[in-house]
Amino acid sequence: MAEVIEREGAAAQVSRRGVGRLLDRVATGFTMLGGLTFCVLIVMSIVSIVGRKLFAAPVQGDVELMQMGAAVGAAAFLPLCELYDHNVKVDALTGWMSDRGRAVLDTTAHGLLTIAAVLITWRTALAAVDGHSSGEVSTLLSVPMWQPVALLVPSFALLALCGLYRTGASLRKAMESAS
Repeated sequence: MAEVIEREGAAAQVSRRGVGRLLDRVATGFTMLGGLTFCVLIVMSIVSIVGRKLFAAPVQGDVELMQMGAAVGAAAFLPLCELYDHNVKVDALTGWMSDRGRAVLDTTAHGLLTIAAVLITWRTALAAVDGHSSGEVSTLLSVPMWQPVALLVPSFALLALCGLYRTGASLRKAMESAS
């Protein structure tokens, strides 16, 4: 079974004041809403399965709702993962490097993630606007498709902000290691 092995002092620290504190609170709120979304989806799925098996009456459009809700819920987890630097890493390849070398790689990785998050936010917002103007709706429930897409935008924007924060923190660590 895989285990998380943390180097001493390697856990990401988030400032308990200023921007770090604000990002922590907002990202934690998003994560809680994402978790609540998944809990609602689980209950809906159980009701649909039981209704289908016992009463031949499943929740209409349950698969559509599951797809939309899972996308929104999963996106809500991303900012907190980035803020605390809990994304997947392959330390086996960098274990031999100095702390400064790893900090430089972390700075690069967080910077690239920030750029990707900004691009994803921008393109998702454009997709929501385009979906609104085209009037596209889901097949069974006729849910306007721009709505779940628009719900992704705040999570991606917060991911970009958390990535920017981690980039700065990694850069400071790299600079401190250099001196």
